[in-house]
Amino acid sequence: MNREVSPDRPDASPPSGGTYRVSLILFALVLGFYLYTLQPSLSWGDGTRLQREVITGESFILAELVDVRFAPDPFPFAKLGVAAWDHPLYVILGHSLVRALPAVNSLWLVNLISALFGAAAVAVLFRLAYEHTRSLVASLFAALALAVSHTFWFHAATPEVYTLFAFLLLLSLYLYDRYERTGRGRMLVASLFVLGLSASNHLLTVLVAPAMGLYYLLGRRTEREIVPPPRLLLLSAAAFLIGFSPYLIQLGRMLRTFAITEVMGPVVGSTFFQGLSGTALLAWLSSLLTYAVYLSFQFGPLGLAFGVYGLWKGAQAYPALWRKVVSFFIVYALFGILYRVSDQFAFFLGSYLFWALAMAIGVALLLPRLSQRRKRVLAVVLALSVLVMPPFYGALPGLARSVGITDEAFGIPRIGVGVRDGLAFYINPNKRGDDAAYRFGRETLENLPPDAVVIAQWYTDTDEYFVLRYFATVEGLRPDVELVGWPREDPIHFDPEIALARIEAELRKGRPVFLASLSDSYYGASTLVERYCIVPENNLYRVYPEPPGGSAPPCETDVQP
Repeated sequence: MNREVSPDRPDASPPSGGTYRVSLILFALVLGFYLYTLQPSLSWGDGTRLQREVITGESFILAELVDVRFAPDPFPFAKLGVAAWDHPLYVILGHSLVRALPAVNSLWLVNLISALFGAAAVAVLFRLAYEHTRSLVASLFAALALAVSHTFWFHAATPEVYTLFAFLLLLSLYLYDRYERTGRGRMLVASLFVLGLSASNHLLTVLVAPAMGLYYLLGRRTEREIVPPPRLLLLSAAAFLIGFSPYLIQLGRMLRTFAITEVMGPVVGSTFFQGLSGTALLAWLSSLLTYAVYLSFQFGPLGLAFGVYGLWKGAQAYPALWRKVVSFFIVYALFGILYRVSDQFAFFLGSYLFWALAMAIGVALLLPRLSQRRKRVLAVVLALSVLVMPPFYGALPGLARSVGITDEAFGIPRIGVGVRDGLAFYINPNKRGDDAAYRFGRETLENLPPDAVVIAQWYTDTDEYFVLRYFATVEGLRPDVELVGWPREDPIHFDPEIALARIEAELRKGRPVFLASLSDSYYGASTLVERYCIVPENNLYRVYPEPPGGSAPPCETDVQP
């Protein structure tokens, strides 16, 4: 077995048991924080979709957007896909947890997954930073700064796959790091197994390949290359395939129903690559500026300063950690910047993990230069910089509204007649007591008149469609209400005449018709307001064939583009 002694720590001695206890305490504290701020029930948008997929054990895309007869399959997860937007491991883990604890609220259990793996990722990042820097202050600062950073905390408090992704990515890197530092082959095998699990959860894991390539290129002139023996390589490859098996099994099951040509595009994440192509240079520069603003929003000026300092000066003091940080940060940051989608902020998260490690390097480099008194002052300043972030995020939505900034300024879609505080939901990661989505869905459906029709095109009114479909398909609420969303129509080239014809047909039948929004491009709302009276009613917009009499509110004319 070839053995490499880490250049960061010449003795490569394992950390003391005391710091392992610190890791456990850190995990417990961060988990408690996430549980306190955890969303209690139904979420919005993509979070709602994931909650439904976990509870039902099937992909929303395959259940509603694909009109095909599946090959008979008596085993669980027969409709769990493998496209870029599917997350087999996450759904399998979550569904197993929900089935194992039927007495516990299923929605809360799905959200719990985010909190558990978020806290675990923070603890692993602490261990990775400490084993190189041996600085408790620097490592705790980096881990806690990540824990309360906006995007990471947001995904730890809501139903999402990214904290599981972060945990598995960091754990795989930590195990590989232990292999480099100790030469123990089982660490490499474990690292590749965890990497396979990560790939079964999210296709962002494929970026590990170019990141590791860059990592080796950066160290080619300074360190001798380690070539694992063939037996270890075979064991590691087998371990990866075992970890990747949930994905491979589901791929095989999908191929029983779909042709290989229909599967391979989504399997390799063609949606991701389409987002990278055909973007103008000006748009890329705008995206780069957006990333810089978001990075500042995560860690504040102190975090930015220490991250820059760590990247600038860390190569000599902590070469192995520095190369990992630089390589993975560059790859994940570039992908997030180039991949321009509506939820682009979520794809920045991978790079934040490595910026936090750069911050640890920066603090560890500065501390030895300071006197004992200044070290204590810096420790207090670092602690305050972490503690100030939760109240800062909490106060920001109110401050934004006080200066006239609205949801529309950030492109946050309005829910129905405006029942959601979009700024609070997206800016403040604290979701304690936030049951707005659950109340909206249940109250709306329960109070609709009999035999009502709700028009909620799934692409433009995603939040309303997912929430209402959850209550209809999972809880079986109001089977007499029909939700029309045209899930199998091309959303990009959707013809509003389809919606206009359906609305007119239902009104002629005498059915109550409601709109989730006044979208002109999807519902032809400008035409509707000329022909009918549209009134805000029951969280939605009701379409009356003629102006309602009596004291009814005036007809709505606020047509959306």
